[in-house]
Amino acid sequence: MIELSGTFNKLNQLLSLYGKQDGLMNIKQLGTIDTYYLNAIEQLNSPTIGRVSKLLNQSTPNTNYHLKKLITLGLVEKKADITDKRVVHLSVTDKYKGLTTFNSDFWNQLESKLETQVTGQDLATFRRVLKETISQIESME
Repeated sequence: MIELSGTFNKLNQLLSLYGKQDGLMNIKQLGTIDTYYLNAIEQLNSPTIGRVSKLLNQSTPNTNYHLKKLITLGLVEKKADITDKRVVHLSVTDKYKGLTTFNSDFWNQLESKLETQVTGQDLATFRRVLKETISQIESME
């Protein structure tokens, strides 16, 4: 089961941040924890560093280390709070949003490759398993 979890995690990482568009970045620059930070920042809508650290159960120094990397890559930005300048909020950048938007060319190319390199029966099984995976995830919400 751990192997399947690892495979899902890698697939999620690749699909979330596939850097093919305009050569904006190389996906290999990001580790799994980096994608957790990016997802948390995006989902929490302008969280503080402390809130992200607590959510991911990371120390503040460790969070700052990863944030520095994500800021350098242009995927995250810091903004001072309007009322209390000591508080810093995080947000994902347009660059990150551009990397995670739907890319129909990518999906069409992937589908074509799968159709030519995988047997029809295996492809049907793959589609069925994907649909069931989606159904299981949706039922967890």
